[in-house]
Amino acid sequence: MPGLDIRSIQRALERLTELDLVKRNGPRNNPTYVINYPSLLAAEIPDKILEDENRPESSFNHELIDWLHKAPTNQLEQNFGRTHGTLNTERKITAKELEYLTVELSWKSSALEGNTYTLLDTQLLLTEGVKAKGRTEFETQMILNHKDAVTFIIENPGSFSGKINFATVEELHKIIGRNLGIATGVRKRLVKISASNYTPLASPHQLRENADRVLKIIDRFADPFLRSLMALSLIPYLQIFEDGNKRTGRMLANAILISTVGKGFSLRKVSARELALAYLAFYEFNSIESLSAILHAELL
Repeated sequence: MPGLDIRSIQRALERLTELDLVKRNGPRNNPTYVINYPSLLAAEIPDKILEDENRPESSFNHELIDWLHKAPTNQLEQNFGRTHGTLNTERKITAKELEYLTVELSWKSSALEGNTYTLLDTQLLLTEGVKAKGRTEFETQMILNHKDAVTFIIENPGSFSGKINFATVEELHKIIGRNLGIATGVRKRLVKISASNYTPLASPHQLRENADRVLKIIDRFADPFLRSLMALSLIPYLQIFEDGNKRTGRMLANAILISTVGKGFSLRKVSARELALAYLAFYEFNSIESLSAILHAELL
């Protein structure tokens, strides 16, 4: 932290301690500080901080992954398992609900990536096979890929209701990126995230290793909401693939809910800006609160 004197750092640490974002240990004249992850994950990060282009750079937080890997599951389920006990794990999604979800999810997930298909265009494409005029083959393919991903989820419920294998996530990504020029498998080059100061891991070996750790984190929890939230946030955070990570995260989060509680989400009511800020809060500050609130509102 160039340009900061020791007293400024001490004041900042005192303030972070007051906010319960860090814990102070040891004697007062020689303290040590550790991040209080339960409070940090639940912290509300103001938009003005996320929109400040001079905010500090950040990188993949191994310590966060380590903490999530061993944190008491009941603590996280109490803090973030917002639908625990309210979702019926015996419920199956109906054919009509599935058709409605497939159309909305395919449209909105694609729209968040810049696709110009309207909701009506998407419905006509998926239910009647009518391609929208004035739209590119790329946009049409993106919509169709989402439908195929939902089909894969419905045909393989056991792959998402229990232990999730990396091969399953790879298959979801392969379907999402089919005929879109997206390389399959673990990426082999550094990627940057637009409008973010967060830099993901670069090493393919570390990516693959942490992919297994992320899936083990998801598998630790019994609460379907928390499992889905972890998928929605951690898959894009790791950026395992060259492209399509947020789409893969959305589809995996939906797969968990569809296969366990017979209900999915489309993010129809969420603006692209709102979702982008929620991801920035997690990427750069490790707060999952905004993503949790968005997912919770979707499942009401």
